[in-house]
Amino acid sequence: MISALTYGMALFLIALVSGNNLTACSGSIIAGRIVGKRAGILLTIAGYSLGFLLQGSLLSTGINAILPVRSDQSILLALSIATLIFLIAHRFRVPQSLSITLSMTALGISTALGLAVDWGFIAYMITFWIAAAFLCAIFAFATMRATRGFMSKVRIWKALSSVKMLLILISFFTAFTLGANTIGFLYVSLPGRVSEFMVIAAIIFGSFVFSAGEIKRVGSDILPLRYLNALVSQSISVLLVEAATLSSVPLSNTQTFIASLYGSAVSYRTRIIRKRPAETILFTWIVTSLVSFSAGFLLTKVLL
Repeated sequence: MISALTYGMALFLIALVSGNNLTACSGSIIAGRIVGKRAGILLTIAGYSLGFLLQGSLLSTGINAILPVRSDQSILLALSIATLIFLIAHRFRVPQSLSITLSMTALGISTALGLAVDWGFIAYMITFWIAAAFLCAIFAFATMRATRGFMSKVRIWKALSSVKMLLILISFFTAFTLGANTIGFLYVSLPGRVSEFMVIAAIIFGSFVFSAGEIKRVGSDILPLRYLNALVSQSISVLLVEAATLSSVPLSNTQTFIASLYGSAVSYRTRIIRKRPAETILFTWIVTSLVSFSAGFLLTKVLL
């Protein structure tokens, strides 16, 4: 009975993640009207699925370091907490990081159970989270300054056409890294294995059902997107998340994308940047990290 609930909760959370994080993948090309909403979602689904199938298992080292002993009860508790936080985030249309939520919940559970956590890896993981945000913003700022100088020397319409094609391509690779890192991390966290077909079915369902509010938040609430800064932001985000995947570190695509987006926006001296949505997202990430760890620790002490 517990196993069925655990796997059902995992598939539901995969669906939520697929919809909640779709903005970090196809939000730019949809908001920029390069492709339609349906085409953008289908492109993202393809990226999610291939990333999960080809690289999802690379996150095994990470979950073993955070939660070395996994039972049905501990995973069900971790998934329940993560699902509740995701539902709250979805209700308020705030993109939420599964990587942060599930990692910190699992760490709280491990601490409460007195498990042999790899604290060196934990320190490395948290450092990676913080450094990735700063590196994305810095690289995006520098790249935008250099790229705009190059763009001004080429034929504008030809350049824009190339940027649009590259943006579609990088949107796919953004989804690929999210499927490998975020969905892969959730998949390897399970004490047993569910069918890969069921995971892909959950990806498809969540991408269509749970993505509308989040597309609006990143696509238009933060700043009106330009093709070039969207391309730069997503490219840098992809590189950082792929590096994290190869290191078995769970990393939020949404976090890296938004950091890159702001870095590229700052490069425009006269660009109007809406700070409040990003401040809301940042505050949510910090609070949910603390809440996730505390909930995992306290509920483990009470229930397990």
